Amino acid sequence: MAKGKSLELLLFSVVVFWGANYTVGKWGMLGFSPLNFTLLRFAAAAPLLLLMLYLLERDLRVSLRDLPQMALIGLVGTTVYQTVFMAAVKYASAANASLLLAASPVFTAIFAGVARQETLPARGRWGSALALGGVVLVLMFGTTKLKAGSGAWLGDIYGLVASGVWGLYPVLTHKMLRRYSALKTVAVSSFFGALFLLAAGLPGLLRVSWQGVPRQSWASLFYSIGPVTVFGLVAWYYGIGKVGANRVMAYMYLVPVVAVATAALLLGEGIHPLQIVGAAVIFAGIQVIRSGKKTPAGTAGSATAATTAGTTGTDEVSLRAGGDGQG
Repeated sequence: MAKGKSLELLLFSVVVFWGANYTVGKWGMLGFSPLNFTLLRFAAAAPLLLLMLYLLERDLRVSLRDLPQMALIGLVGTTVYQTVFMAAVKYASAANASLLLAASPVFTAIFAGVARQETLPARGRWGSALALGGVVLVLMFGTTKLKAGSGAWLGDIYGLVASGVWGLYPVLTHKMLRRYSALKTVAVSSFFGALFLLAAGLPGLLRVSWQGVPRQSWASLFYSIGPVTVFGLVAWYYGIGKVGANRVMAYMYLVPVVAVATAALLLGEGIHPLQIVGAAVIFAGIQVIRSGKKTPAGTAGSATAATTAGTTGTDEVSLRAGGDGQG
């Protein structure tokens, strides 16, 4: 019982760190651009993840044939997604950003069907339509005309793009997770992502006025490196290994709740009642997708073979490939 309670506390702490990141990340945007912030974050986090990989698994080896795919995963999941995520955090409300990211499993189901990893049945298509309807509610009532000039609509667009990119990420990691652990996949791909970030962001980073960066921006950066990325991901995978993806999945639904509560407490942000309805519709749609039995597409080799605790392959990949995508 004590061990079970400790694990629940561990997973809940990850949820709190990830949910609060929608507020703490805004402080980081006071002193850094989204690209500069993400570059600094993964320049530190990627080596730390590789160190954790070595300490936990004693094996950093990856087949040469898999390096191009790892690089692609890093480009999409680290370079593009994390930068767009921070842009969403900067401009959108915490409620909008977190709820839009919560809809990423819908995009995963769609992309998995396009990639012929899984066939989405009629029930899954209805669930996707339902969840996207919830997204529309969040967008319509989360940004008023009064706020439109402040960049909030731009933040919503970034949030929607980030959700779509994160939905693609599990599809890209699908094959790698059948060959490597989740931690190795994320650590190695994050290293490539950091290299791409360095190539794209170094010129801008050299122009940063370091003395003008406020202390809360530095605190936000260290928070994103330690509690959010290194601790969060390692603890998340540990939880999946202990209790399976289905039980860990339940904690994902708490992230937007923590995000909204933290923003209300620290930033004074509110939430429209119809946004709450939209959130409920999104989660209901996701549950419809998950409850519909997905039929693996293609040959046996391309079938969604690896499942844990009865979840479908897409659910398992989504959970194991990078937590819930909360940055």
